[in-house]
Amino acid sequence: MADHEADEIEVLPPERGEKTRVLLVDDHPLFLRYLAHFFGRGEYELVTAEGGEKAVEQARQLQPDLIILDLEMPGLDGIETCRILRADETTRGIPVIILTASESLEVNRKAFGAGAQATVLKSMSREQLLNVVEITLNSKKIADSR
Repeated sequence: MADHEADEIEVLPPERGEKTRVLLVDDHPLFLRYLAHFFGRGEYELVTAEGGEKAVEQARQLQPDLIILDLEMPGLDGIETCRILRADETTRGIPVIILTASESLEVNRKAFGAGAQATVLKSMSREQLLNVVEITLNSKKIADSR
């Protein structure tokens, strides 16, 4: 096997020397705790926001490496929050994963149309979520290196 075939892309912490910062957004504090449990302790610094308005504020201030955003929230829903993040020069480059309870293709179309990199069902397993997180972060890393 050639050396280049054995190489794997590895998610590295941001160059600033910190852990990978993930902003978790949902209007239900209990679900935020459940979601945070998926990440365990280690390579991620988790920050939470209860709702879209708070998510936009936190994203501008903290510049997370990734945002995981609930689709259905009162006030700013996930689609509108994603649109606002994409329209803002300070947050447009932050990858967004939208969590949804729906398997509807229309939901996926709206999420991708708003600028999300991925959608994940809320019923996902820990492994499924972490795989999507890894793929999304790797894609961002590759795009940034070009």
